[in-house]
Amino acid sequence: MKKSTYMDRALRAADPRYARVLGKLGYQRSDLAAAVQAHEEEDALSELRAEYQDVVGKKAYHGWDADTLRAKIAEATNTGEE
Repeated sequence: MKKSTYMDRALRAADPRYARVLGKLGYQRSDLAAAVQAHEEEDALSELRAEYQDVVGKKAYHGWDADTLRAKIAEATNTGEE
C-alpha cells in the first residue's frame, strides 16, 4: 500500500496556496511556477490589447499573440505618421 500523508496530497494538489506555503518550506513544484509565469504573460498580452485598442480604435483579435500585436501596433503608428 502506498503511503498517503497530508504532505503527499498537498504536493499533488494544484492549489497556489500550497505552492506558496510549501515553497517556503523548501518543496518546489515546477508546474505551479509555470502557471504563475503564464499569468504574467497573460497580463502583458492584455496590456498590448489595450494599447492596440487605443492606437487603432478597434479591439484586437483574440487569436493574435504578443508578437503579432506588436507588429500591428507598429504598422498602425507608422501609417499614421505618413
